[in-house]
Amino acid sequence: MKKLDERNPPMRHATALVATSAMVPLCLLSTPALAQDGTAAAATEDGANGEIVVTATKREESILDVPIAVSVVGAEELELKNSSGFADYLPSIPGVQFNPGGGIFQNNIAMRGVSDGTVSFLTQQTTALYLDDTALTLSQGAINLDYSVFAVDQINVIKGPNSTLYGAAALGGTVKVITRAPSLTETRGSVKATVSQIRRGDLGYSAAASISTPLSQGKAAVEVTGYYNRRGGYLDDVTVGGLGTAEENANGTETYGARLALRFAPSDAMTVDLKGYYQKYTADGFDLYNPTGVGDLKGGPKLIDEFQIDEFALGTLSINYDLGFADLVSVSSYYDRTAETQQDLSFSFLNFFPGQPQGTFIVAPAEVFSQEVRLVSSGDSPLKWLLGGYYSKENYSETGGLTAGPPGLFDSDSKYKYTTYAAFAELGYDITPELNFTVGGRYTSYKTRADLDSSIFFIPGVLVREDKENDFSPRIALNYNYGNGSLYAQASRGFRLGQINIPIPTLPGESYPPFFGADSLWNYEVGAKTRWLDDALSANLAIYQIDWKDIQVTRTGGLGFTFIDNAGKARIRGFELETVARLSPTTTWTGNVGHIDAQIVEPVPGVALLGAQLPGSPRWTVSTSMQQDFDLGGNDAYVRGDLLYYGEYDDAFALVGRPAENGDYVKIDLRAGVTLGKVDVGVFATNLTDTRPIITRNGFLPGYVSTIQPRTIGASLGFTF
Repeated sequence: MKKLDERNPPMRHATALVATSAMVPLCLLSTPALAQDGTAAAATEDGANGEIVVTATKREESILDVPIAVSVVGAEELELKNSSGFADYLPSIPGVQFNPGGGIFQNNIAMRGVSDGTVSFLTQQTTALYLDDTALTLSQGAINLDYSVFAVDQINVIKGPNSTLYGAAALGGTVKVITRAPSLTETRGSVKATVSQIRRGDLGYSAAASISTPLSQGKAAVEVTGYYNRRGGYLDDVTVGGLGTAEENANGTETYGARLALRFAPSDAMTVDLKGYYQKYTADGFDLYNPTGVGDLKGGPKLIDEFQIDEFALGTLSINYDLGFADLVSVSSYYDRTAETQQDLSFSFLNFFPGQPQGTFIVAPAEVFSQEVRLVSSGDSPLKWLLGGYYSKENYSETGGLTAGPPGLFDSDSKYKYTTYAAFAELGYDITPELNFTVGGRYTSYKTRADLDSSIFFIPGVLVREDKENDFSPRIALNYNYGNGSLYAQASRGFRLGQINIPIPTLPGESYPPFFGADSLWNYEVGAKTRWLDDALSANLAIYQIDWKDIQVTRTGGLGFTFIDNAGKARIRGFELETVARLSPTTTWTGNVGHIDAQIVEPVPGVALLGAQLPGSPRWTVSTSMQQDFDLGGNDAYVRGDLLYYGEYDDAFALVGRPAENGDYVKIDLRAGVTLGKVDVGVFATNLTDTRPIITRNGFLPGYVSTIQPRTIGASLGFTF
């Protein structure tokens, strides 16, 4: 994603009008709501009477019974939007911030402002990612796996810390992608193809198919899914002064993958699921461009080839056994992943040989084995409980350096081993049929060993460091379900693993900490999930305060090299409102509003002033949609419009004066489609006004930024059976 363009200035007056119109349903809030993502609520009605069923608490429950802010994005919503990854479903959810950053090592997901705006190889992400019951978030490394969401069942976006159930990295929240299970009784499937054209860019296309069929009626079934997606490039590399090679649309990407799921039901009490996942992502370059120094959607020159590769494979075995009084669940996973990049930095300050080709490369393989066992109470007893244990062993390494120059100038080869043990429990009691009290906690013990081998300015640094830490994260909640809605309050703690700093050169008398500890926060929250007017209107509101301490911040030493330290405190206050209004049997309106005030309340010398805003989180977000269904010659048809306002946010901590601001844009998408029997035909236009906001400013290449994808027009054809 390369660039920004000041020719489309933020439409502040239009934005204010959009925000005002999105708040109109508040006047109806003499009435209560439905699922926590307005845009997807209607698409995920799995329970009785159209209730939204989620697994945020590691048991299937109505969303009204869950005292947590959960946004649900259902399969129908994902299909309608031709969703493939984070950028298609996260930005419209209030309280969630997705910043693609220009590359796989630079993307960042933050919830409720819990982010310092930087992406470091040394720290763990602040948002946990789950694929079914397997954690994808590594113990360190800034790599969020953007898993394709074709043929998934639903996505649960759990806002606020929930380390009790989801462990480390669930500092700000959790994104949980839930894939479809094979049907033991019927054959079903779908095929879909899409073609699109990016303005001034390349053609894009995708194809995907999925089929599920019983192998033995009621006893065994299989589902096979495959997909391919080519996103056209839209950034041009140009030559300057005869240097480099010109290339149009140089940042195309390719993603392909497959999923195999086997389900066995040897008895009424036992279910066994065996799943395999594979995906490979390849990018021809980086989504970065230089609007002021080179031109709109243009960057360069490039003296070396650029690429990004992210390849992963995952195998899981899940066993669920009904003991009568409880369900015994075992989840075993093996996860293998390698991310690799090469970036041209010939014209950056990192080139020690000006005018000569120079770049950086990184290769980061990881292997993780994990095992979770939990016992979940069942039945109608007023006492509900959950007991569990977790173990993981992770090997992670990073090899990187410069693509040219003498050995030892800037080389790194670091290997890490992590071992984690955890025990967790939750106890819930129905004080009355309507009022439930829940208390829980998780004790985590983890060990780290780092074999560090680096050389900077020909000064070698070879050493072995080991660290061990323990953590206890509790949670307490009250939920009042009055039948047509619920009110809740909760306090929950989240934490992020501490790590080991790599050796860096320092000035005489200067030092840096060899280790940095876990940071943690407390989230205090009240909320309402309400339904009104015979479920024609739903509105969910969450209000929270987060107190974050010992923040893992990036400091810079006297020679310009960075390390991680624990320092400072932050306070985050905000709210999230999500609404769905069925204005008629054929007309549906959604409106979501999020507000975040995240600031430093204990300054970090040399990093952030008192009152500095936490970078990367817009103060305001507004999203709204309108869908009209109608009959077209006896066939079901629809037209839909989506509008997103993404407010301004600081690019970095304020240290001297105001930092640069990003964001502050309006994005409009239009879609229409018709169902002809089992065939779905659709057309779409995204980023209709071709707006060009700055999303990220690159720290190594002055003037280079990333933006959202330019206007894209396309069509889709699907077949379901």
